[in-house]
Amino acid sequence: MSLFEWFGLRRGDSRRRAAEAKELAGDLAGAVELYLDAGMPDDAARVLLLRADAERSVEKRIAFCASASRMAESPELKRSALGRKALLAFDLVRARGASVMRSEALAVARELEEAGELERAADAYALVGDTESETRVLAAAGAIERLEERLRSAMTVERDQRELAAVLRSIADLDRMAERREAIAVAEAWIAGNRGGEQVADALRAIRARLLSGPILSLELGGALLRCALGDEVTIGRGEATIVVASRAVSRTHVRIRRGPSGVEVEDLGTRNGTTLAGARLTGPLPVGRGVQLLLGGEVPCAITPRTGEGCVVEIAGDRFTAPLGDLPVGPWRIRVDRVGASTFVALKTPPGAPPPFLGDYQLAPSVELCAGDAIASARGGTAVFRLPPAGEAPSIRRGGAEGGPA
Repeated sequence: MSLFEWFGLRRGDSRRRAAEAKELAGDLAGAVELYLDAGMPDDAARVLLLRADAERSVEKRIAFCASASRMAESPELKRSALGRKALLAFDLVRARGASVMRSEALAVARELEEAGELERAADAYALVGDTESETRVLAAAGAIERLEERLRSAMTVERDQRELAAVLRSIADLDRMAERREAIAVAEAWIAGNRGGEQVADALRAIRARLLSGPILSLELGGALLRCALGDEVTIGRGEATIVVASRAVSRTHVRIRRGPSGVEVEDLGTRNGTTLAGARLTGPLPVGRGVQLLLGGEVPCAITPRTGEGCVVEIAGDRFTAPLGDLPVGPWRIRVDRVGASTFVALKTPPGAPPPFLGDYQLAPSVELCAGDAIASARGGTAVFRLPPAGEAPSIRRGGAEGGPA
């Protein structure tokens, strides 16, 4: 051994002892530098891992483990440092939940796999929905019970997805065939069964948003827009009425129009401000005859005119309503309000012997529920006999007159 080699060994030994002293004194940063000066990278890496243990910040602990993995020469120590870094990163990814990027979570999963932390790697792959990789690393880890559970879970998820897809198809098909009441029942049954699936809830909301409940219905027929007041009787008032009028002179339910023994009649419902005809106050049912001009509450004019066929036309506060006072005939079909429990539907009825209606390419059942946007034809894919404007649409067509209602 040469003199220079002897002095080199002495100097290295001195630095090792100094590094050990720093480590014992708790000066870990200083110990790392001295171990590196002494040519002892594995000890420097070991001390960096100690620093990681003492650090509160997860991000800093990850940084120390990463530095230790780069610094270590021993394959075992390098692998241990990489494993600890990957485990810390996985805990951080799990804590961040939905805000973590998929690419970041996949990188952590691969690091765990490379470090030999196979079951944690499986957890990380599961976090991003990579079932194939999860199954692969579980098999490599020999985690038979977890692998079997994962396969059972995958089969359950696949079955649930098939059932969800079938329910969504059923709801969509029922909607296309205008059987909205049944579509709602299918969706509600799925949700009530705690089956999950926000898609079913979205489909249910979409149908309910378009579903018509009456009693006021806008209808396009023969190029005319009709506003219809559905029901066997029609009330006019400020609040709880078929036709609502914004006037404080009018009572909440002011007058009622219905069929009487001699035809259409109108009746004041015992209101405070009354209903007058040519200055005379109504005290009982009044036959409409060829038409009447009334004054509601002494302020609001109301004209009621009989329609050819049946029902009447009501003109009030600048609005015009067709009131069939029963089913509304539209072509060979009938429209009415159906009440089922607390729910109401605008239903299209096909009388016995009448030709069936079509919605697009679908022939409809004898009783279906109408939605905004429906166009009902007498043949598959044919021209619409009548159309219900989509919600929010402002039609640019003429209004129907007293004789321009449904035939």
